[in-house]
Amino acid sequence: NHLLSALMALQVITGHRAQLIRARSDVATWKLRKGMPMAAKVELEGDDMFEFLDKLIEVVLPRMKEYSGLRMSSGDGNGNFTLGFDTSVIGLFPEMEMVYDMFPLITGFSININTTAVRNRDGRLLLSGLGLPFTHARKPLTDELALD
Repeated sequence: NHLLSALMALQVITGHRAQLIRARSDVATWKLRKGMPMAAKVELEGDDMFEFLDKLIEVVLPRMKEYSGLRMSSGDGNGNFTLGFDTSVIGLFPEMEMVYDMFPLITGFSININTTAVRNRDGRLLLSGLGLPFTHARKPLTDELALD
């Protein structure tokens, strides 16, 4: 049920058919056996990718209550970034508003952004040019500054 809902939700959001990911090996603690379905994914390229990113940046992220942007320290060191969202965010996509009640189980999801950049700094520059917000980490106030 979880995977069927995930497959359908990804298809509604992206407009592409989602692929089923199967386990490559056994993991006894998770009761996972080799070949069992465990996740779903969609890979977007070209105009479809830019359309999805534009929808994410211009519509979905501003609707989120406590989202101020990606941290400047985020990234994998090679210019790629991952955004993780909980179950409430999937309902913020315009395509999901009308059909949200049709899904019995909604799960969280991750968006991996693979860039051609070699370093995180170059990837941040590229993504900020597309409109993705980045924030600096705030240092907590010390007791001395709070008293002034």
